[in-house]
Amino acid sequence: MALLLTVTIAAGVLYSCKNRETLSVTYDLTFEQLAEQAKKEDKAFCIILSRPDCPPCASYVRRLADSYKHLAAKVSFNVVDVTLPEGQWYPQWLCTGASPVTCVFSAKGELTAVVSGATASCTQCIESAIKGDNKCAAYFYKHPSLKGNTLAVLNTVLACKQQFDKGKDISNDILSCLGPDTYPYPLYLQCLNEQQHGRHEQAVRWAQQLLTFNNLLYARVYSGLYAQVKPIINPDYTADSDAVLFIADEVPLGNCRLHQPVPFSLALSNTGKATLNIHDINPGCSCVKLLSRKTLTLRPGESQKVDLVFTPDVAGDIYREVTLVSDAANALKRIKITAVVK
Repeated sequence: MALLLTVTIAAGVLYSCKNRETLSVTYDLTFEQLAEQAKKEDKAFCIILSRPDCPPCASYVRRLADSYKHLAAKVSFNVVDVTLPEGQWYPQWLCTGASPVTCVFSAKGELTAVVSGATASCTQCIESAIKGDNKCAAYFYKHPSLKGNTLAVLNTVLACKQQFDKGKDISNDILSCLGPDTYPYPLYLQCLNEQQHGRHEQAVRWAQQLLTFNNLLYARVYSGLYAQVKPIINPDYTADSDAVLFIADEVPLGNCRLHQPVPFSLALSNTGKATLNIHDINPGCSCVKLLSRKTLTLRPGESQKVDLVFTPDVAGDIYREVTLVSDAANALKRIKITAVVK
């Protein structure tokens, strides 16, 4: 349920005042609600993408009223929990796994800036964007695929999503976003759109193209979408018929000596019913080196070993993470590497 909080802060004291406009901070309102409200009030609005497990997000949200109180007449804020089903499409639309991320929209509902982070410099950039001055490009997030006018493409994709949600055919409108530098979300929208309007062969083609985005960055954001389009390619598909990657969740290396290499292995097994393709093995740290190939193929029931080496570069209790990306039902698998370095 959406929760509306309105706060006013002056000289560090919380108070209500009928003669002063207050900064509006809402939680988990829909984009349509926000756009309608912004149009009615002729006021810009910001959507903050947040996560419950993100301390910088919580700190940033707590500072909102104090940071932007002087802009209460110009802007309202809405905080979205991207771990909730209704908030998951925002990072998919932007193609980012970062948080917090602040999206600045005009009173007409047009995206004018995207700022990743919660530093003082980020706050200054967001304020500039609210005022219509986008000079802080260094703090705008970098889209991993789009190389042209990122904001224009994102606005087109957003408009297509809104039309698709209303049952409209977006095939022609979204084509401009499906060029060589496209990214998974418009492919996903077009895939569902073609399926919804009875063009199954085209839907299969877009679904297959979506599944080619299989590196770590994309898997972190889109693994849920991959599972949704597999039944479009194969109507008989079920999670039970898929490949399944089995691997230990943690590898404890015990006591290690600083700067002394420690070899270790990961045992991988395909316990599913389909062939398993490992697309990427990401060591996650310069102190962990992969000695095997980054791509592997395992038949149903097959097991293989991946060799790595850990070279501690700091002392203390160490936690590192190796991530595997595959076409399995559990497409993204993280393995904890722990050690006590002396």
